[in-house]
Amino acid sequence: MTLRETLAAAKKLPVVLPNTELYGRVAEFQNAEAEILDTYAYLDWIELFTEDVAYRMPVRTTQFLVDGEGFHDFDFIVDDWQTLYTRVKRLETEFAWAETPPSRTRHFLTNLRLTRDPGAGVLFARSNFLITRTRQDLDYQTFTGSRHDELVAHGDTFKIRRRTVLVDQTVITGTNLSIFF
Repeated sequence: MTLRETLAAAKKLPVVLPNTELYGRVAEFQNAEAEILDTYAYLDWIELFTEDVAYRMPVRTTQFLVDGEGFHDFDFIVDDWQTLYTRVKRLETEFAWAETPPSRTRHFLTNLRLTRDPGAGVLFARSNFLITRTRQDLDYQTFTGSRHDELVAHGDTFKIRRRTVLVDQTVITGTNLSIFF
């Protein structure tokens, strides 16, 4: 299923209103994730994902539409749980040169839109992000875009089964993509 088809299907599902307990729990889940990332607790972060996670960041284009979506048929990032875990573990070593010393990041999330598929027990969370990164004495780098998450219940919280990161930039001007979105 293409991203456009997934988004169209999610829009047809019942909306979870902002003044509900479920919406508040998802917003808190996202805020906690941002704090985990900004405090380098990457082993805690990896635990927020299901073992069958699909985490991707497609390349965007503004010149030609591919299947009407505005994306190329390749990605900046395509990870599953094992590759995410490998990236996290590598950050704990001296061989993560792009992150030695670690970047200082701030993850800002806003405009949470939440829909629910009650039959499948799945929530679809769409939110906008602004991520700033600075490292050593280098200038700030800024990433903006949207995240599209598929969440499943896990006890009294959630796990992320799918994440698609859509950066606004068609050309990533950051020094690398070693941070998490």
